[in-house]
Amino acid sequence: MILTPHAIVGAAVANLVPNEPVLGFVFAFLSHYVLDMIPHKDYDINSFMDKKTRTVVSIFKSSAAALKLIFIIFEAIGALILCFLIFVRDEKSAAITLIGIIGAWLPDFFQLLYYSFKKQPFIFFQRLHDKIGHDIEDKKYIWLGISIQVFISIFVLVVYFIIKK
Repeated sequence: MILTPHAIVGAAVANLVPNEPVLGFVFAFLSHYVLDMIPHKDYDINSFMDKKTRTVVSIFKSSAAALKLIFIIFEAIGALILCFLIFVRDEKSAAITLIGIIGAWLPDFFQLLYYSFKKQPFIFFQRLHDKIGHDIEDKKYIWLGISIQVFISIFVLVVYFIIKK
Protein backbone atom coordinates (compact mmCIF):
# COMPACT_ATOMS: atom_id res chain seq x y z
CA MET A 1 0.00 0.00 0.00
CA ILE A 2 1.01 3.57 -0.35
CA LEU A 3 1.98 5.52 2.76
CA THR A 4 -1.29 7.31 3.52
CA PRO A 5 -3.48 4.28 4.37
CA HIS A 6 -0.67 2.84 6.49
CA ALA A 7 -0.35 6.16 8.33
CA ILE A 8 -4.10 6.48 8.93
CA VAL A 9 -4.46 2.93 10.21
CA GLY A 10 -1.28 3.12 12.30
CA ALA A 11 -2.34 6.42 13.87
CA ALA A 12 -5.86 5.14 14.54
CA VAL A 13 -4.62 1.93 16.15
CA ALA A 14 -2.12 3.75 18.35
CA ASN A 15 -4.74 6.31 19.39
CA LEU A 16 -7.04 3.49 20.49
CA VAL A 17 -4.50 2.61 23.19
CA PRO A 18 -3.13 6.07 24.09
CA ASN A 19 -1.92 5.01 27.53
CA GLU A 20 0.12 2.13 26.09
CA PRO A 21 2.46 3.71 23.49
CA VAL A 22 4.61 0.59 23.10
CA LEU A 23 1.51 -1.52 22.45
CA GLY A 24 0.25 1.14 20.05
CA PHE A 25 3.55 1.02 18.19
CA VAL A 26 3.47 -2.79 17.98
CA PHE A 27 -0.16 -2.80 16.77
CA ALA A 28 0.64 -0.12 14.19
CA PHE A 29 3.66 -2.11 13.01
CA LEU A 30 1.56 -5.27 12.67
CA SER A 31 -1.21 -3.32 10.92
CA HIS A 32 1.19 -2.74 8.04
CA TYR A 33 1.37 -6.45 7.31
CA VAL A 34 -2.38 -6.91 7.75
CA LEU A 35 -3.06 -4.14 5.24
CA ASP A 36 -0.54 -5.58 2.80
CA MET A 37 -2.54 -8.83 2.75
CA ILE A 38 -5.37 -6.95 1.05
CA PRO A 39 -5.02 -6.48 -2.73
CA HIS A 40 -3.71 -2.96 -3.32
CA LYS A 41 -1.47 -0.83 -5.52
CA ASP A 42 2.09 -0.16 -4.37
CA TYR A 43 4.70 2.21 -5.67
CA ASP A 44 6.82 0.74 -8.43
CA ILE A 45 10.27 0.79 -6.85
CA ASN A 46 12.14 -0.54 -9.88
CA SER A 47 13.54 2.91 -10.69
CA PHE A 48 15.34 2.77 -7.33
CA MET A 49 16.94 -0.59 -8.10
CA ASP A 50 20.03 -1.72 -9.96
CA LYS A 51 18.66 -4.33 -12.36
CA LYS A 52 21.62 -6.70 -11.95
CA THR A 53 22.24 -6.60 -8.20
CA ARG A 54 18.66 -5.72 -7.08
CA THR A 55 20.12 -3.18 -4.67
CA VAL A 56 19.19 0.46 -4.20
CA VAL A 57 21.00 2.87 -6.50
CA SER A 58 21.61 6.54 -5.91
CA ILE A 59 18.64 8.70 -6.84
CA PHE A 60 21.14 11.01 -8.49
CA LYS A 61 21.79 8.36 -11.15
CA SER A 62 18.16 8.22 -12.27
CA SER A 63 15.78 11.09 -12.91
CA ALA A 64 12.86 8.64 -12.67
CA ALA A 65 14.00 7.60 -9.19
CA ALA A 66 14.47 11.22 -8.10
CA LEU A 67 10.97 12.17 -9.30
CA LYS A 68 9.42 9.14 -7.64
CA LEU A 69 11.22 9.94 -4.38
CA ILE A 70 9.93 13.53 -4.50
CA PHE A 71 6.40 12.20 -5.04
CA ILE A 72 6.76 9.76 -2.13
CA ILE A 73 8.08 12.54 0.13
CA PHE A 74 5.11 14.75 -0.77
CA GLU A 75 2.72 11.89 -0.07
CA ALA A 76 4.40 11.24 3.29
CA ILE A 77 4.10 14.91 4.24
CA GLY A 78 0.45 14.92 3.14
CA ALA A 79 -0.22 11.76 5.17
CA LEU A 80 1.41 13.31 8.25
CA ILE A 81 -0.63 16.49 7.90
CA LEU A 82 -3.86 14.53 7.36
CA CYS A 83 -3.24 12.30 10.38
CA PHE A 84 -2.37 15.27 12.57
CA LEU A 85 -5.54 17.06 11.48
CA ILE A 86 -7.64 13.98 12.25
CA PHE A 87 -6.09 12.62 15.44
CA VAL A 88 -4.21 15.38 17.26
CA ARG A 89 -5.88 17.31 20.06
CA ASP A 90 -2.93 17.90 22.38
CA GLU A 91 0.74 17.02 22.87
CA LYS A 92 -0.01 13.48 24.02
CA SER A 93 -2.20 12.66 21.03
CA ALA A 94 0.46 14.20 18.75
CA ALA A 95 3.09 11.85 20.20
CA ILE A 96 0.77 8.83 20.01
CA THR A 97 -0.18 9.67 16.43
CA LEU A 98 3.47 9.95 15.44
CA ILE A 99 4.27 6.65 17.20
CA GLY A 100 1.50 4.96 15.20
CA ILE A 101 2.65 6.42 11.90
CA ILE A 102 6.26 5.43 12.48
CA GLY A 103 5.23 1.92 13.49
CA ALA A 104 3.05 1.56 10.40
CA TRP A 105 5.74 2.88 8.05
CA LEU A 106 8.64 0.93 9.56
CA PRO A 107 8.17 -2.25 7.46
CA ASP A 108 8.56 -0.20 4.26
CA PHE A 109 11.69 1.42 5.69
CA PHE A 110 12.95 -2.11 6.42
CA GLN A 111 12.45 -2.87 2.72
CA LEU A 112 14.72 0.02 1.82
CA LEU A 113 17.32 -1.29 4.28
CA TYR A 114 16.96 -4.80 2.87
CA TYR A 115 17.57 -3.63 -0.69
CA SER A 116 20.50 -1.52 0.52
CA PHE A 117 22.29 -4.10 2.69
CA LYS A 118 20.64 -7.54 2.26
CA LYS A 119 21.41 -8.50 5.87
CA GLN A 120 19.39 -9.79 8.83
CA PRO A 121 16.95 -8.83 10.27
CA PHE A 122 15.91 -7.07 7.06
CA ILE A 123 16.02 -10.34 5.08
CA PHE A 124 13.40 -11.77 7.45
CA PHE A 125 11.12 -8.73 7.12
CA GLN A 126 11.51 -8.67 3.33
CA ARG A 127 10.56 -12.35 3.07
CA LEU A 128 7.51 -11.63 5.22
CA HIS A 129 6.62 -8.64 3.03
CA ASP A 130 7.01 -10.72 -0.13
CA LYS A 131 5.00 -13.61 1.28
CA ILE A 132 1.95 -11.64 2.37
CA GLY A 133 1.96 -8.68 -0.03
CA HIS A 134 -0.79 -8.55 -2.67
CA ASP A 135 0.23 -5.74 -4.98
CA ILE A 136 -2.05 -5.38 -8.00
CA GLU A 137 0.52 -5.25 -10.77
CA ASP A 138 -1.76 -5.25 -13.82
CA LYS A 139 -2.00 -1.61 -14.91
CA LYS A 140 -5.64 -2.17 -15.97
CA TYR A 141 -6.57 -2.54 -12.30
CA ILE A 142 -4.71 0.41 -10.78
CA TRP A 143 -8.09 2.05 -10.05
CA LEU A 144 -9.08 -1.03 -8.04
CA GLY A 145 -5.89 -0.94 -5.97
CA ILE A 146 -6.34 2.76 -5.23
CA SER A 147 -10.07 2.39 -4.53
CA ILE A 148 -9.40 -0.38 -2.03
CA GLN A 149 -6.92 1.84 -0.18
CA VAL A 150 -9.36 4.77 -0.06
CA PHE A 151 -12.14 2.46 1.17
CA ILE A 152 -9.94 0.92 3.88
CA SER A 153 -8.81 4.36 5.07
CA ILE A 154 -12.39 5.63 5.32
CA PHE A 155 -13.60 2.39 6.92
CA VAL A 156 -10.87 2.51 9.59
CA LEU A 157 -11.65 6.15 10.35
CA VAL A 158 -15.37 5.41 10.72
CA VAL A 159 -14.67 2.46 13.01
CA TYR A 160 -12.14 4.52 14.99
CA PHE A 161 -14.62 7.33 15.62
CA ILE A 162 -17.38 4.88 16.54
CA ILE A 163 -15.10 3.19 19.08
CA LYS A 164 -13.78 6.49 20.49
CA LYS A 165 -17.29 7.89 21.20
